[in-house]
Amino acid sequence: MKKRRKAVFIGVALLCIAAVFVYTRPLTIEQRYPVLDLSQCTLVRGYFRDGTSVEDIQFTFAPDDLHFDQMIELFQSVAFKKRLRNILPERTKSHLYQDGDFKWSVTFRFENVLFPSGDTSSGDMLRIDNFFGDVALSFDGELVECSVKDQEQWLKDVMSLLTQHAD
Repeated sequence: MKKRRKAVFIGVALLCIAAVFVYTRPLTIEQRYPVLDLSQCTLVRGYFRDGTSVEDIQFTFAPDDLHFDQMIELFQSVAFKKRLRNILPERTKSHLYQDGDFKWSVTFRFENVLFPSGDTSSGDMLRIDNFFGDVALSFDGELVECSVKDQEQWLKDVMSLLTQHAD
């Protein structure tokens, strides 16, 4: 009986470990949300705060903007890995400013996106937020906290593009 119980325990533990690896596997935006193709994005807009201003700074990149493609590439080139804390209830976030802190929110607009149901939709469909180093994806009512490989550098690269070329 002890051997059977031990085997069941090991089986359940292996199944849980496998589930964690599947749940947290890194996926690009197109892999995570197959109906979205970032190359079909029609507008990128949002805001950022770089610690030098008390108000958010707005930005908009249209397809004819020289930096639009750079922005799309920054988000197409990374895979987002879900964090395990997504299984816990959402919590309120707060952050005390420190020198060098920044946050941003980038929204991607799409036109006539075809969903598996046959419905189409247009508008600001995907939002990616950086709340002082915490990255979250928001699409179709789902909010997913994520991380990316070399996250600190990637966040700085996005912020650098925003601060250089904002409205």
